[in-house]
Amino acid sequence: MIRRSAILFASAMLAACTTTPPPSVSPELTEADYRRAEAFLPKNVGNMVRNLAVKPKWIDNSSQFWFSEIDKDSNYSYFLVNPMQAKVSALFDHKILKANLEHDGSSPFQLKVHKVDLQKNQLTMRYNKQDYQCDLLSSLCEKTAKKNKKQQPSYSSPDGHYALSVKGWNLYLTDNRSNKVSQLTFDGTEGYPYAVQNVNPKAYINKDPAMVKQKLSVYWSPDSQTVLTHRMNREKVSKLHLLQSSHDQGLRPKLYSYYYPLAGDENLPYGDIYSIDVNSKKVTKVAAPKLLQTYYGGPIWGWWEDNNRFYFLEQTRAKKRISFHEYNPEDHQVRLITEETSDQFLDPWAQDAWVLPESDEVVWSSQRSGKQQYYLYELSSGKLKNKITQCDCFVRTYRALDEKTRTLYYEASGGFDDRDPYLRHLYKVNLDGTGHSLLTPEPLEHSARIAPDFSYFVDISSSVQTVPTSKVRSTVDGKIVMTVGTPDVSELMATAWRAPEPFQVVASDNQTKLYGIMYKPSNFDPAKQYPVIDATYTGPHNFFTPKSFWSYFEQAQSLAELGFVVIKMDGRGTSKRDREFHLVAYENLAAGVDDHVQAIKDLAKRHSYLDIDRVGIYGFSAGGYDTVQAMFRHADFFKVAVAASGNHDFRVDKTGWNETWLGYPVAKHWDQQSNLNMDSIAKLKGKLLLAHGELDDNVNPAATLQLVDKLIKANKDFDLMIYPNRNHFLNDSDYFVRKRWDYFVEHLLGAKPVKEYQFQQK
Repeated sequence: MIRRSAILFASAMLAACTTTPPPSVSPELTEADYRRAEAFLPKNVGNMVRNLAVKPKWIDNSSQFWFSEIDKDSNYSYFLVNPMQAKVSALFDHKILKANLEHDGSSPFQLKVHKVDLQKNQLTMRYNKQDYQCDLLSSLCEKTAKKNKKQQPSYSSPDGHYALSVKGWNLYLTDNRSNKVSQLTFDGTEGYPYAVQNVNPKAYINKDPAMVKQKLSVYWSPDSQTVLTHRMNREKVSKLHLLQSSHDQGLRPKLYSYYYPLAGDENLPYGDIYSIDVNSKKVTKVAAPKLLQTYYGGPIWGWWEDNNRFYFLEQTRAKKRISFHEYNPEDHQVRLITEETSDQFLDPWAQDAWVLPESDEVVWSSQRSGKQQYYLYELSSGKLKNKITQCDCFVRTYRALDEKTRTLYYEASGGFDDRDPYLRHLYKVNLDGTGHSLLTPEPLEHSARIAPDFSYFVDISSSVQTVPTSKVRSTVDGKIVMTVGTPDVSELMATAWRAPEPFQVVASDNQTKLYGIMYKPSNFDPAKQYPVIDATYTGPHNFFTPKSFWSYFEQAQSLAELGFVVIKMDGRGTSKRDREFHLVAYENLAAGVDDHVQAIKDLAKRHSYLDIDRVGIYGFSAGGYDTVQAMFRHADFFKVAVAASGNHDFRVDKTGWNETWLGYPVAKHWDQQSNLNMDSIAKLKGKLLLAHGELDDNVNPAATLQLVDKLIKANKDFDLMIYPNRNHFLNDSDYFVRKRWDYFVEHLLGAKPVKEYQFQQK
C-alpha cells in the first residue's frame, strides 16, 4: 500500500502599465452592458458548459471504466469504455432501465453507482433513495434491502473495537464491544490539551458552542493495537477575535475567539506525539522533535504504513528544514530518514514523500538541482540510492506507481524551449532512473488518470483557447487509442464569448520570460482604446494564471465586458519554475508588482488598443496586499485599485505562510514591505477601495482596519467596505462584485455606473 503526504496552502499576485496614447471618449454604460457582464460571471458561465472532462471510474483492477455525462436538463447518461477494443457503449439500456425504475421524467435522471461488476454483469446503485441491483445485459433492476451498517463512534480503530475521545481536555478509550470507558490521561488543560486541534472559528459561527464537536488528531495503526495523537502546548499562544455585528439573535454583537499563531509571534503552538497501547492502556510520550502548529488543525503531518510504522514530517520555523521520520511502536523509537535544508526557504507546498515498505524504499522530492525532482532513498538506512526523474522540468504531480515493474508515472512542467513552461505533461520513468519517456508531447495542459492495471490512461488536455478533449492512451508510448466524451460548450459560444489570449513578455530584469493571458470584452474593437486592469495574485506558494480551458471560469471576463482589457500573469517569485525564479520572493514579497508594470508597458507598445494612462489593479488576500503595495510602489502608474481581504502587514496573518517567505525572526524588511509603512502610504495618489469580510477566519479584518487607521493619520482619501457575515472570500457576494465593477467603471473608465444594478441570473 502506498500513502503519500503533501503540504499545501494558498496566497497572492500583482500588476502594471505604460505608454501614453490619447484616451478614448468615455462610453455611457447601460443596464444591458451590466447584464452582459453578469452573464460572464463564473457562477453563470459554469452552467453553460458540460462534460468538459471524462472522469473515469475504473472497474476492479482492469483498464475498463465507466463515466457519466449530463445534458442541459440535468439528466445523466452512463457509458462503458473498453480501451482494449477501443469501444464506447452505453453502460445499460437507458430506456429499459428508466422504465423499470418507473422514472417519469418529472425530475432529472441520476444514479448513484456503487459498483460495476463485469464478471457478473451486475450494477449496484441507488436511485431515488432506494438501493437496486441491475443486470447489465437486460437492464432490469431489483430492489435490494438497505443494509443497516452499525455506526461506529468517531475515531474508532480499523477493526472497530476501540474509539479514542477527549473530555475535559483528556484522553479516553472506549471498548466499543462492552462500552467500557477508560480514562487515559489526567493532566490535560485548555492551554495544554490532548488530541484536540486548533479549530477554525467558522465552525462556531451561528452555532451553540456546546454542540460543536472538537476535531481530534487520531492516527490508528493498521493492526488496531496502537493509536497516536498529540498533546499541544498553547498556553502562551494568543487568540484572535471576530465580531459578528449582525445576526438573528438580537442586536448585541457576538464575539468569537480562537487560537491563531501570528507571524513573528515569540510563542507558537507545538505538539508532542503520544502513543497509546490499547491492551495495556499505557500512554507514552514519544521522544520525537516538537512539531509546530502554524495555522488551524493539529501539529502532526503523518500516516501509518502496512509495515506497522508511522511516518511523519517535521518543519522548522520559516521552513529552512523539512525532515522525514519513522516511529516504531514496538520500542517507541523515532528515526530520521532524510531531510532537506536551505539558507532561504523550502517550499512546503511542493514537498512530497511516500514509502514503499516492501522494497525498503522511500521517494522524496527536492529542489536541490534547481527544479523539483524525485529521489529514491533506502528506507532502513536513509541513504540516497539515485535520482529518479530525468527531465529538465519541474515535477508537479505524482500519478501512479506500478510496483511490479517499478514504473513511476508523474506530471511535470517545463523542459521545452518553445512553449509555456507551466504546461503539464505526463512522463514515466523506472525507479532507478532508466526508461524515461514523455507520454503526452502535445503543447497543451495535460491531466492524466492511470488505469489500475497500468496499461492505459485517460488524458484530459486543453489550452486556454481550445476545448478539452479526453483521450484514452497507451502507457507504453502514449499512443492515442480513442477519444471519449462529448464536451458541450455551445451555450457559452452562443454568448459571443472570447477565449483569453496568451502572451509572453520579459520581466523587469530584461531577460526572464513571463507568461500571462488577456481577457477582452466580447464586443472588442481593436480600433478603440481600453483601460487595463491587472487581476493580481503573486503568492510564492503557487502560480495563478490558468493554462487550460477552465480559464473561462474567472471573474476577469465579466469585468472585461464593461469596457476593459484584464490581464493575469505570473511574475518572478511565484513557484513551479526553477529555484532562482522562486527565490526572487525571498524577503521581497513587495517586489511582485514590478514585473507586472513592466509587462503592461511592453504589451501597450505592441497593442495600440491598450490605454497606458488608465491602468487599474485588483486582488484579494495576498493579492489585496499586492494591490495596495502597487498603489504605493507605482503611484503614477496605477490609477484605481480594489483590494479585498488583504494581509496588509504580515504580522497580522498566519505564521506558516508569511515566515516561509520573509524569514524569522522579524527584521527590518518586514517593516519596509508592510502596507502600514507611513513612508509608503505618503505616496498614494490614486483611487483606492478597501474591502474585508467581518468574519474573515483566514486574514483577520484587523489587517485592513489597521491600514485604515494609517491612511486616516496620513490624511489620505480612500473608500472602505466592511461586509457583515462574510468570510475571507468576497467574490461570492453579488454586492461586492457590483461595487468593484462600479468602482472601475466610474474612476478608470470615466463612465457613470448603472445605479444599484440588481443581479438576476442564477
